[in-house]
Amino acid sequence: MGKYVLIKNKKSLHLNSWFGYVLIAASIAGYFGYYLPNDDAFIWQWIILALAGILFLSYKNTKLEKNKLRTVVLDVLYMTVLPFIASIPWPRGLSILLMIFVAGLLVPVLMHLAFQPWSKNEVVLISDLFRD
Repeated sequence: MGKYVLIKNKKSLHLNSWFGYVLIAASIAGYFGYYLPNDDAFIWQWIILALAGILFLSYKNTKLEKNKLRTVVLDVLYMTVLPFIASIPWPRGLSILLMIFVAGLLVPVLMHLAFQPWSKNEVVLISDLFRD
């Protein structure tokens, strides 16, 4: 039973991390792609999305046991690099498309560095999940 609880909590941290990264990328894409070009657009939904993403990532960072400082630094870099990519003055939203592509490539890398799901020590068999 102890292994299942550990795995369940780790999946919760994985989901928090994934939601945080996606919400931050969506808020940056919305800010640069919708709010800045339009004069009558609202900024509140992009701020709320960014704050929700930051809350998900901060919860994950407080619950991590290993690689805490490295993960925090990489999360801050993620949140600062994406706006720089989205602010490149390319036509027709190509910079936002590039930002979304880079964010999609960075999320699995950041998740691996935080949780190391592909390391040999973390292999859990399916049959172990159903044992008492």
